[in-house]
Amino acid sequence: MNALFGGTYSTHARRVAIWNRAAPIPGCDKAIWRCDDQGRIIRWADYEDPFSRYGWLILRGRGETRLAQTLGLATVRPVHVSHAERFDDASQRKAA
Repeated sequence: MNALFGGTYSTHARRVAIWNRAAPIPGCDKAIWRCDDQGRIIRWADYEDPFSRYGWLILRGRGETRLAQTLGLATVRPVHVSHAERFDDASQRKAA
């Protein structure tokens, strides 16, 4: 029920599940350091930090709904902040 209506625990659990989709870096603590799909290094503590060198965001698939995320059918993935900005720029160009 908590996953449907939000809350602190569900947000943290969701972030951990998405973090685990990133590739661990050999020789580094996998709870702190990972790589996104593009091979960029991300750090757990730098979630949603656009000014960090290792910042990362959660990128949802195009046209994906919140219901799909709640049911575990989503294709969300962690991406480096610099990579996520490219997706934002592309969507703004298409909308204009």
